[in-house]
Amino acid sequence: MKLKRFEALNLQEALAAVKAELGSDAVIISTRRINKGSKFFGLLSQSMIEVTAAVDRSIPLRGKEASAQERTRIDIPESKESGNDQSWYEPPNGSGEGASSTFGEHLRVATIPDPVAQQLAALREEMKGLLEGKPKVEVLIESLRQELETIRACIGEALADRTTRRATSLPGDMATYYEALVSAGVTPDLAYGLVRSVVETLGSSGLANKEVVAEMLRDRMEQVVPVSGPLVLPGGLQKVVMLVGPTGVGKTTTVAKLASQFTQGPTKVKTVVVTLDTYRVAAVEQLRVYARILKVPVEVAVTPEELATCVARHRDARLILVDTAGRSPQDPSGRQELAAIAQQKITVETHLVLAAPTERAVQQEVVRRYSAIPIHRLLFTKLDEARQTGTLFDLIHHAGLPVSYLSAGQRVPEDLEQATSNAILDRMNVFDNWKGMSKRKKPAEVEVG
Repeated sequence: MKLKRFEALNLQEALAAVKAELGSDAVIISTRRINKGSKFFGLLSQSMIEVTAAVDRSIPLRGKEASAQERTRIDIPESKESGNDQSWYEPPNGSGEGASSTFGEHLRVATIPDPVAQQLAALREEMKGLLEGKPKVEVLIESLRQELETIRACIGEALADRTTRRATSLPGDMATYYEALVSAGVTPDLAYGLVRSVVETLGSSGLANKEVVAEMLRDRMEQVVPVSGPLVLPGGLQKVVMLVGPTGVGKTTTVAKLASQFTQGPTKVKTVVVTLDTYRVAAVEQLRVYARILKVPVEVAVTPEELATCVARHRDARLILVDTAGRSPQDPSGRQELAAIAQQKITVETHLVLAAPTERAVQQEVVRRYSAIPIHRLLFTKLDEARQTGTLFDLIHHAGLPVSYLSAGQRVPEDLEQATSNAILDRMNVFDNWKGMSKRKKPAEVEVG
């Protein structure tokens, strides 16, 4: 018995090779599909047909068939140890009859189209077309980008038209107040709501008195801006204040300003400074320099547990200011570390420090990310660098958090003031332009007893 394997792209070619080499008396032992290559999990590999055929050596071959067999003879070892190979086959009684299909039957089956092979071939052609059509995909993406820009422009025009219609729908000179608020950085929706509430309260007859209109509008805006009041608790109770926020907003400088106000002012309050900022280079030394000048004790805490120990060590201090490392709002580990402080057996009032020049969307994202700590107060710095403070007014309204302090410079402690509604509104620079409206006097700050 002569056994041999043949490989071809399809069953027809394989059977043709069997017939050419072994003759028409060959018996097909097995057929199977194989893949040559393994690119992209086999999707781009070459699918082939492997046929194992046999012919009885006792049958004399014709001249051409015999010469072809002698030239290309590759015998499969006749050893039963290869039983693990599914292509091994030993016909019973030395004959292939009854054990395998005849060559003619296999030749007839081979003429039937193979749907699997057709699907694989179609898939290969489709992937080839995608790879070759990469420039077309880039062109399509660019076309989609242009369409999105067009849609964005249309939406912007629609919003602008809506804003214009809102302004023109306001009676009398109320559109002037609306436009002034929008120019200062207040969102159109909030500005329209404020102005509209004044119109509904006064009515068309009451809008003639511009001084009354401006006064009522300012009252409405003051209600939107909550403030926290004095930092230190009355009655000698201790308060722990922690400043958190992104990198570079001025937390360390603000801690020094607060410490200076409560230790160098007319009413002195025993203050202790604790820093958790062990990440920034020379951060601890910078705070120690401030504390040395102010003659304030400084503690360094690496973990939330150490912070609790520092607080317990200074029970006689009325104010403990905690400086933290600047962290990105997207840094979950930093937020988890700050949240762990809130889980300690100490009461901590957390102030989120925001730089006034920061874009509105970034500020809103910072507030949203840090709210999980949670946040109790907002503190704004670098007000002297901000072009528009109306964005702060809008942020305070949407955050719903009171403001504790306002900082507008680097001088310690002069450039820090307790936040008031008047101070925030005065920085918007809109009331001076409204006829009949002048700045109010700031109320005297509450002294700490």
